[in-house]
Amino acid sequence: MDFNSRIQKRAAGHRHGRVLLEIASREEVQQDMLRRIRLGEKPVTALSLPLVKAIGEIDAQDDSLRRLAGEVTAAVVEGQFGCLRTTGSKVIKDDLVFASGQPFKEGPVRRSRAEAGSHERGSDLAVAEVLIKLLGDDNLSAIEGLVADELHRRAA
Repeated sequence: MDFNSRIQKRAAGHRHGRVLLEIASREEVQQDMLRRIRLGEKPVTALSLPLVKAIGEIDAQDDSLRRLAGEVTAAVVEGQFGCLRTTGSKVIKDDLVFASGQPFKEGPVRRSRAEAGSHERGSDLAVAEVLIKLLGDDNLSAIEGLVADELHRRAA
């Protein structure tokens, strides 16, 4: 999976950041994230056991790594599956690594794995696509004007 430059930079700056990205890129971990969303659980918990196995429980509980894991999880579930964040962070009980996590729900349009791979657009654009589908006609027309104005400004 291609993570955005911000995530890649943060991962490069953390001792176990690359390991985290490798784990989050695994098909079975991503499918586990989606399964957990469908069960009403926090998808970040899909990273717990693989992280502990790879780097040990103490290192996996590093605060900066856990924050990065939350950002990585959001990129995966939003970008790959079109999931949407719901209300603020919630407590997670009985997890080896995470004490809280962002809840998600499946979005109205879920791209297939093949479609997501063929587009290679990144999580920011995938989120924008989902939001655009949720907009009413009036708001969509207003955004169309804003985009046209911005493109004109950049061309000048």
